Amino acid sequence: MERELETSSRVFAMVLRSFARGRIGLPAEGMAALPRAIADPLPADLIDLDTPVSQVAPGRVRTQAGDIGCRAVVVAVDPLAAATLLPALPPVRMHSYTTYYHSTAEPPLAEPILLVDGDRRELVANTVVVSRAAPAYAPAGRHLVATSVVGPTAPPEPAVRLELARLYGRSTADWTHLTTVSIPAALPAAPPPQGRLRKPVALGDGLFVAGDHRDSPSIQGALTSGWRAAGAVLERLRSG
Repeated sequence: MERELETSSRVFAMVLRSFARGRIGLPAEGMAALPRAIADPLPADLIDLDTPVSQVAPGRVRTQAGDIGCRAVVVAVDPLAAATLLPALPPVRMHSYTTYYHSTAEPPLAEPILLVDGDRRELVANTVVVSRAAPAYAPAGRHLVATSVVGPTAPPEPAVRLELARLYGRSTADWTHLTTVSIPAALPAAPPPQGRLRKPVALGDGLFVAGDHRDSPSIQGALTSGWRAAGAVLERLRSG
C-alpha cells in the first residue's frame, strides 16, 4: 500500500512467496465470517460487545461497565489503539487505502484475476471482479468490481472509472457506483530493517498483543499473530 518502494525486501519476499505457493480466497459470507467462526463456539454470555476498554493492566481490564479480572489479557486491536492501551509498544506508521465498488451487468474479465497497472499511471493500485471469486457478493445477474487506490487523498470516482475503462479495455459508462470506502489507517508500514517479521506477542505479566503489526502487514499476518498469541496464553495458563 505504498508507491515509494520503501517496504522491506523481506516483507516483499514473504508476500511474493505467498502468492506463488498459496491461493487467494474470500469467505462466501464476507470477512465478518472470520471473527464469527471464532465466536460461534463460545457461550454467548462470555462475550461482551459494545464495551469500550479504557485501560489494561496485569490481571485487569477496565471498561465503562466496570473492571474485569483475568489471568491473561490479549490486546487484539488496530496498531494505534494497541499503542494507546499498551504504551510500551513502539509507534506504528500506517498506510491509507481507498476502495471503489462498482456494479455491472457484464463482467470486464471472465476470471477472478487481480489486475494491476503495468503502465504505472499510478492512479489505480489494483482492481478485481470480486464476484468471479465470490458470486454471493453481487446481486443475481450482476457483477461486483472492487478497485483500490493507495494514499491519503482519494481521487474522484469519475477519474477512477475513466482509468478502469483503460485498464479493462472497455467502456465503464454503464457501471453503477455503489460506494467508496476510505481507511486512513489500513495497513502498517514495514520499512527496513525487518530482520524479524514476527515480533513478540507476550509482553510479560500476563499481557499479550496480537495484530498484523506484530507479524507481516497483512490479513494472514493478523491471523498468524493471533495464533501465536493464543499459544502463548495457553502456555502461561498451563505453567501458572
